[in-house]
Amino acid sequence: MNNQKARLQLCLVVGFAIAGWPQLSTAQPTAEQAVRLLEQSTFGPNPASIQHVQDIGFDAFLEEQLNTPSTGWTDYGLCPGDPGAQGNPCTPTRDWYTMYRVQNEFYHRALTAPDQLRLRMVFALDQIWVISAQVVDNFQNGWMAYYLSLLDQNAFGNYRQLMNDITLSPGMGRYLDMAGNNRNHENENYAREILQLFDVGLDELNDDGTPMLDDSGQRVPSYNQDVIVAFSKVFTGWNFAPNVTTPPCSPSLPCQNWRDQMVLNQNNHNIESKTLMVDIRSPDPVVLPANQAGADDLAQGLDNIFYNHNLPPFIVKQLIQKLVTSNPSPDYVTRVVHVFQDNGSGVRGDLRAVIKAILLDDEARNPPGQDFGKLREPVLAMTTLLRSFNADDPFTDFVLGESFLPGNYRLDEDLFRSPTVFNFYPPNFPLGGSGLVGPEFDLQSTALALARLNLMNALVYIGIPPDSNRPLGTRIPPAEMAAYAQNGPDSLLNSLNTLMLHGTMSADMRTVLFNAVSGISDPLLMAEYAIYLIATSSSYQVQR
Repeated sequence: MNNQKARLQLCLVVGFAIAGWPQLSTAQPTAEQAVRLLEQSTFGPNPASIQHVQDIGFDAFLEEQLNTPSTGWTDYGLCPGDPGAQGNPCTPTRDWYTMYRVQNEFYHRALTAPDQLRLRMVFALDQIWVISAQVVDNFQNGWMAYYLSLLDQNAFGNYRQLMNDITLSPGMGRYLDMAGNNRNHENENYAREILQLFDVGLDELNDDGTPMLDDSGQRVPSYNQDVIVAFSKVFTGWNFAPNVTTPPCSPSLPCQNWRDQMVLNQNNHNIESKTLMVDIRSPDPVVLPANQAGADDLAQGLDNIFYNHNLPPFIVKQLIQKLVTSNPSPDYVTRVVHVFQDNGSGVRGDLRAVIKAILLDDEARNPPGQDFGKLREPVLAMTTLLRSFNADDPFTDFVLGESFLPGNYRLDEDLFRSPTVFNFYPPNFPLGGSGLVGPEFDLQSTALALARLNLMNALVYIGIPPDSNRPLGTRIPPAEMAAYAQNGPDSLLNSLNTLMLHGTMSADMRTVLFNAVSGISDPLLMAEYAIYLIATSSSYQVQR
């Protein structure tokens, strides 16, 4: 069977023509339409959630998700144990100085928690406003949990508040050197990245996300080095809140405060006048007057970025890419940008309204053609497959962080350990000479494509093997798979077409799959083979 599997896999990876898209109507959503929405708004559909979306409809489902309380993140504390345990070799290094526990908590929430849309937004925002445990010495898991809690609290709030809270977070302060930035030696790191990567981008943008061009057809820079220098002065004077000395910390063994916002020391703030960017409130660059308090400079500086005309298309396009499709049409981007600019009540930056606009847009619900879709990045490839078949205890221990997987299953997306501030992949990664972008394809080398096949094979057939870090390993529950094959190959493929491909399986693909599984009598083996072949095909790996 292995040789046959390899031949069939080659056929399926080449890809088949996608069948016609089911049309959205005012009637009850079809199961296929529900699956597509769940792929875009959660960490994957399962039979119960599919039925639930069918029962209440798209809008009601999103409202329900937007009003579901956060599951929350564990407070891991500021120190590894009580003061007497400092340096105790019995305190596992793994549990404090790696992302092991935070990664496990993330995957547990992704696979089982009710607040799916909130966590999808946290995942998206964490990849735009990047901090990473990989490039900071002795980074503790608790520090990342505090940062994720901040994203969690702001995921459905106003973008301006998100900007403020991230800017003053100790995690970002440490990662991009705003903590301790002072007027005697301004550090440009945070000033540069909040403009280039987090909010504005390098080029002036139209509302549809395309670059503005000058009279000679060249792109127009959105800011210059002088603006970076000015913002580096805006961000001076802030540092960590006072060390914590209450138990489990103590006056003799204080803990650095990664929980609370950074605080201002006005004596370390640069009080010169600062010339920033033009924003939508004025035709001229904003000038902050000399001798202002650091808090006023910060508020006005963040306002200047928030009201920059680039921010809505820059952020909206990336959120669409994270949730729906890598190449949204200019009209799609424009429609959502207008909601970011004004939610209908005169409010700019309302993320609740933006999320609904992204997910309920006709282009998301009725994809227009072959350019639509996105490669399932490794995290979503795993969670979507596992959620589809209700993987939970005792079939997973939620140890899916790459540092704790066998080497031949690693796909270069080690959660919360991005190699740089540019994330695991850039939003504009080109797809050859097609004129399209495919951000997640930056992770899809030949070796990693094979690792993806290995991982899917393990999740379906044998499980990721247990070891000292993985008490159970992880696999799809066999009974969940076998149930789909009880009535033979026709019923099996009909069900998997809905659950895994939201009704887009082509006739050619169905024929190949039917021929592959129809000679297998054991329901489990039949289901495993079909699921593996679909899960590793291009029709599935590209979320359409």
